[in-house]
Amino acid sequence: MLQKKEIEMLRENAKVHKIVFDEIKKKAKPWVSSWEIDEMCWKICKEFGFLPAFKWVYWFPANICISVNDAVVHWVPNKKTIFQKWDVVKFDFWVKDKKYWVNTDAAFSMIIGDGSHDKKIEKFLKVNEEALYKGIEQARDWNTTWDIGYAIQKHVESSWFYIIKDLTGHGIGKTIHEKPYIYNYGKPHSWEKIKAWMLLAIEPIIGFSSWEIYDKGWWEIYVKNKSLWSQFEHTILITDWYPEIII
Repeated sequence: MLQKKEIEMLRENAKVHKIVFDEIKKKAKPWVSSWEIDEMCWKICKEFGFLPAFKWVYWFPANICISVNDAVVHWVPNKKTIFQKWDVVKFDFWVKDKKYWVNTDAAFSMIIGDGSHDKKIEKFLKVNEEALYKGIEQARDWNTTWDIGYAIQKHVESSWFYIIKDLTGHGIGKTIHEKPYIYNYGKPHSWEKIKAWMLLAIEPIIGFSSWEIYDKGWWEIYVKNKSLWSQFEHTILITDWYPEIII
């Protein structure tokens, strides 16, 4: 469990995290490269005295994960990946402070350009974000991790989209990935108990027309049938009452 001073620092992390996401939403346009976004993330963190934590974990070679269309997670930004109108792009970013070394983790998905040519894709992203908040509603002291997962799964599958079961949320704190794992499916009132003052990263990861994925190597994971996927994520603090969304 984190100490009070570390929790206060998390909220400072979150301020920088929000600035980064706000700037990404402004800058992510057609003909912008993923490398340009990566460079911007580094500059913002450096300006405020924080670290983009991805670059110091598992030897990942970039500041942020930017995954496009059928790439599920961990795509490395580069100069050759140029956003096109109607691409579905996922931005997954961690912020670490230099005093207590605590982490925040958050992600969002967006359609490049002004809206989409396909209303079902817009619905796909909307359902994914709604599922995140359905899961957060269940993140209460003495509920279980599968209560979170069941709420996410029920909302996603009722809209005929797919849970990618091999990828999960997780605990977070001094290190990026900690226990418990937060599966995006499950049986109510089972698995691990949630306790006050846990810090969790809840992240429903869903497929448009398939749940099957494969590891291409060099970090990158793709959907087998080359369809779209989506991700939204918040870092939340479990309290004695309602969960607090840190970022």
